[in-house]
Amino acid sequence: MQQKGFIFIPDISGFTKFVNSVELDHSRHVIKELLETIIDANDMDLKISEIEGDAILFYQLGEIPDLEVVYAQVERMFLSFHKHLLIYERDRKCYCNACISAINLSLKIISHYGEFTEYNIGDFKKLIGKDVIIAHQLLKNDIINHEYWLLSSSLSEKLPQIFKPWMQWELGSKKVDQHEVVFHFTQLSQLKKERVKVENN
Repeated sequence: MQQKGFIFIPDISGFTKFVNSVELDHSRHVIKELLETIIDANDMDLKISEIEGDAILFYQLGEIPDLEVVYAQVERMFLSFHKHLLIYERDRKCYCNACISAINLSLKIISHYGEFTEYNIGDFKKLIGKDVIIAHQLLKNDIINHEYWLLSSSLSEKLPQIFKPWMQWELGSKKVDQHEVVFHFTQLSQLKKERVKVENN
């Protein structure tokens, strides 16, 4: 039976280039630590359906969550991710290509609400449904800077005018199975600048 729920996918930007151009052993170690950092920052207590290489499929059954709470989750994961990279950059003792270029990785986050079903494979809960497909398709878009938070129209209809003074929301769309899925997105790069200001004061 189809259920309604919230889908939340943090995706590491630059992952493919990173893995293809650096030492596999060290790149695997870096990505593992970054994925663990994202999971540790899961303040909303979202369930994990699966880890998909460079992304984590989080979800929560039920009503649309408060978008202020979702933004707080986005901010926490984004800043935890970049804080870990900065610590890694500062303290690293290895100068292989993987360890040097890790600082160039970033994070984009997709949020969507729709219908899907849980099913079990052994001890794991998997998700199936058209909205799971839509959420994954939204990862493949034309947004140039891969450091953003994207909300599909299922959520952006309730989008407040502002979360932070620096936020600028832009409109986009993606064709999925002959249907146009509308979304809003905002760049998150300013979050890093805000953090640096606080840390330097």
